[in-house]
Amino acid sequence: MLRTVLLVAVLAMLTVEPITASGDASAAGTGDAARGGRLFGTLPCVSCHDVTKPWPGGDICPNLGNIATEAVRIVHSREYHGKAKTAAEYIRESIVNPNAYIVPGASYRTADGQSVMPKDFGATLTGAQIDDLVAYLLTRR
Repeated sequence: MLRTVLLVAVLAMLTVEPITASGDASAAGTGDAARGGRLFGTLPCVSCHDVTKPWPGGDICPNLGNIATEAVRIVHSREYHGKAKTAAEYIRESIVNPNAYIVPGASYRTADGQSVMPKDFGATLTGAQIDDLVAYLLTRR
C-alpha cells in the first residue's frame, strides 16, 4: 500500500514538474496537448516549423523541438520586449502576434522586417484551439 502511494506521488510530481519548472502550471492546464499536436499537424505550422529539432535552426522558421525551454529563456532575455512573463504566454503571443518578438535570423523576416509567420491566427483560430496549441508546444522541451 505504501509503495503504491509513493509511486502515485512520484508519478504526479514527474507529470507536473516539467510544466512548473518553466513557470507555466496555471496556463498549461487550459489546453489539451494531444488535440494541439493534431491541430499543429493540420495547420500550416507543420510546413514551416520542425518540432523534432531544437531551436532555432530551420530554413523558413525556427525549429520548435525545445520551444518550452527556449521560451523561458527568451522572456528573460534583454532582447525580448513583448508582454509575456511565462513560456505559455510567450508561445501564445507568438501565435497571435508574431511580430512581438522575431527570433534572430534573416530568413525569419520579410524585407520590411516583419515576421514571415501569418498574422491572422488570432482571428482564424478559436481560443480553445490556441490553448491546445500552447499546451502541445509546452511539451516540446
